[in-house]
Amino acid sequence: MMAKIQEMTQLSPTMEEGTIVKWLKNEGDAISPGDILAEVETDKAVMEMEAYDAGVILKIIQQEGTKLRVGEAMAIIGKPGEDISSLLSNLPKKETQAKGPNPTSPSPSGEVSSESGANGNDRAITQEKAIQEKQTLETPTEAQFPVAQGSAIPTKNSSSSQKPLPLSNIPRGSLRVLASPLAKSIAIEHGIDLHQVLGTGPEGRITKKDVLDSLNKGFRPSSFDSDKMSQDEVVSLNGMRKTIAKRLTESKQNLPHFYLNVDINAKALESFRKEINDFQTSQNPDSANKVSLNDIIVKATAAALKLHPKVNASFQGDSILQFGRVDVGIAVSIDGGLLTPVIRDANRKSILEISKEVKELAKKARDRKLKPEEFTNGTFTISNLGMYGISRFTAIINEPEGAILAVGSAEDKPVVENGVVVAGRVISLTLSCDHRVIDGAVGAEFLKTLRSFLEKPNLLLAVG
Repeated sequence: MMAKIQEMTQLSPTMEEGTIVKWLKNEGDAISPGDILAEVETDKAVMEMEAYDAGVILKIIQQEGTKLRVGEAMAIIGKPGEDISSLLSNLPKKETQAKGPNPTSPSPSGEVSSESGANGNDRAITQEKAIQEKQTLETPTEAQFPVAQGSAIPTKNSSSSQKPLPLSNIPRGSLRVLASPLAKSIAIEHGIDLHQVLGTGPEGRITKKDVLDSLNKGFRPSSFDSDKMSQDEVVSLNGMRKTIAKRLTESKQNLPHFYLNVDINAKALESFRKEINDFQTSQNPDSANKVSLNDIIVKATAAALKLHPKVNASFQGDSILQFGRVDVGIAVSIDGGLLTPVIRDANRKSILEISKEVKELAKKARDRKLKPEEFTNGTFTISNLGMYGISRFTAIINEPEGAILAVGSAEDKPVVENGVVVAGRVISLTLSCDHRVIDGAVGAEFLKTLRSFLEKPNLLLAVG
């Protein structure tokens, strides 16, 4: 056996890159196919990466915490003592290109070509310096800034050696400052009140150097402007958030969404839930498996999907696939993103079974321990924001599914019963449909059936 590269493996269908969380093997360890080499954080979960070859780990190329694209080298596996110098020398090296304008070989992105050499880089630096000096020397414009109590500003005829005039008795916002565009830009970026900066340029103009000097002296924003002066924060996208952004953008752009909304009277639904939980308590006082309204909604939705297979479907380009199975995904919010663990054959399971499985999958999702088979290949998704007090909302379809159900909170609202307006409990449901798969009438019939199941939950006993 010749030494081989252990690559970053695609551990889920949507995985494009992964981060090495923990190496479970060390250099020099013997391994066999199926041994777990490392834990890798994908766009969905922290998963175990298996070895496909037997041998010894001769070299760990990438350390814990490194993010790699699928197919990039992680380690080298071979025979003990085997020469791997040729493999190492052939590994691609990530090139760092100097950024900045290059008059000799500009790239479309504005980066300096790596072929330009030292002279090209020198010219880029010189040009950048010239641009900055030009900005500094541009005719300053007057801009109005809030004036801090007790701050000062030079008078028009003052020089840099003169003492600034006190502003303690001048109303805020009543003065203007002269500053170069570059100085203003730096001041805004760092939250500096230019009225507190002494200008050394002509006519007391504030220059870039003046602002930078203020920063070096430990300038701090004044208290009255502390909120406005708060610094921006750049939050890097993790793998999961990148995947969510990509997939939902594609879904919204590519799928012709339309929306159907219905309000249900949730009085009977809440009573039904109480009866189930009271029964659970009577059988086992210590039982922690309390049924939620969402558990019953999952069961009712699955039953309605079985009766309306046109909604439990997916667009396939030149055909529509109507699923024989009813696998309902449950949107679960986790730190840094969203996962949709799937309840398989939800129409065949009892409400108690669904309740237990939802809790187990939700915990695994939040612990980033879901396996690919537990969050892929659903046929329909439910997104419930009722626990956050959201009355109603529209959700983006989880492609390639044909629809998604958005569930709002149970709220006190007047309802009509037997021709009389009475106090009621109402839940709003919104069905997002892919119009290539589902027509308006088809979606409406599905919601009609679902509404019947939720307003008369005992009907669920008739459909299993």
